[in-house]
Amino acid sequence: MFWILVPSFIVLDLLWWGLADRGVRDLPHARIWRIALTALVAPMIVYLLLSMFWAVPIRSSGGLPVVVHTFIYLWHFLTLPILTLVMMTRIAWRKMRGVSAPNHAAPGAAEGIAGSRRGFGAAADPLLVPIEPQGLSPIARDKKQPALPALSRRQILTAAAVGLPPLATGLTSAWSVQNLNRLRTRRFTLTLPALPRQLDGLTIAHVSDTHIGKFLNPDRLPAIAREINNFNADFIAFTGDLIDLSLEDLPFGIDFLRSLKSRCGMVVCEGNHDVMQNRGDFEHAMREADLPIMIGDQRMLNFTSRLGKSYPVQFLAVPWNGDDREMADAVDVLRPEVNPQAFPILLAHHPHSFDEAAVAHFPLVLSGHTHGGQIMITSQFGAGSLRFRYTSGLYQKPGSSLIVNNGIGNWFPLRINAPAELVHITLRSV
Repeated sequence: MFWILVPSFIVLDLLWWGLADRGVRDLPHARIWRIALTALVAPMIVYLLLSMFWAVPIRSSGGLPVVVHTFIYLWHFLTLPILTLVMMTRIAWRKMRGVSAPNHAAPGAAEGIAGSRRGFGAAADPLLVPIEPQGLSPIARDKKQPALPALSRRQILTAAAVGLPPLATGLTSAWSVQNLNRLRTRRFTLTLPALPRQLDGLTIAHVSDTHIGKFLNPDRLPAIAREINNFNADFIAFTGDLIDLSLEDLPFGIDFLRSLKSRCGMVVCEGNHDVMQNRGDFEHAMREADLPIMIGDQRMLNFTSRLGKSYPVQFLAVPWNGDDREMADAVDVLRPEVNPQAFPILLAHHPHSFDEAAVAHFPLVLSGHTHGGQIMITSQFGAGSLRFRYTSGLYQKPGSSLIVNNGIGNWFPLRINAPAELVHITLRSV
């Protein structure tokens, strides 16, 4: 997808640049307009090319201010698609008009127009001869001030069409940057019929989607770790997307996970952004760091209550895949691994794994990936609900529950009605 999107963005940038440049040539101060367009589009194309072949623009230490990343992302994922749709609609409309609109011009009209264009010589229409203003002395007439050039309706529309999209993107970028660091805590208390009484009161700090990179600088990680550690949870479950894109940010992620504290242990699964640059290198680095990452396997941990009683909890995790059928197959592969003497909890970065997990009678599934829908009109409807069956919060089927975490960080810098969050879960037996 990355190798499809980025070249497509470059092509659309060039198309918009060409059309905008042609349009502003008829405006006053056309040279300034053209220089501004070049200053806007050319650096973004360079940014996209660098992101394809060099990691600097996409890693946290790239040196670019976060507002620059934000503007470029909003431009390409939000503004540019809208502009492309408008351009295509306009072209289609003009073609339809050209085919369907009959020519109702009266005979001789063309000749009349042509004559008016030629009519500034000796044979000009008398009505077109300029009339000197009355009541002014010859001296006053000689000192008339040159009037400012009046913009035509077409020039005004062109200026608005070229100038407003970058302005709107810039204002939205400024607003987005102000909200990037907001983080809430959401708490769930779940009563699970399958939960053994020995596990009553078990707590989980559910953490997901840090996306360490251009929109979450490593400097923020210690404060986030302190908030998680303040939960004093029995277990920590991290459900993927530790980094955003660049493996150069992985050492920060490893240090972050190592700094998390829990009473009984931590488990980790992988997400799609973790494996984008190189799946093998990510998985190898996580194992070399001796972190408890599970990739299509399981880990048994003992829960010890405050009264000193122990009971085994089995965490299982599917490897990342984005296809529903492959998700279901990955859950099926884990079914024989379930230990009947332990309480199973499934980690799956993509929440659609819940469908097969419910069939397999996993009592609890933890997921991330959706970012709460990212851009939502209401808490239940928006961009996320068009892509995902499970967007944010708690979902239940007979014998099985799913919690989808909105995540901490962002690959896309704009969130609407989908706040970043940490999740605290308390499990209760019947």
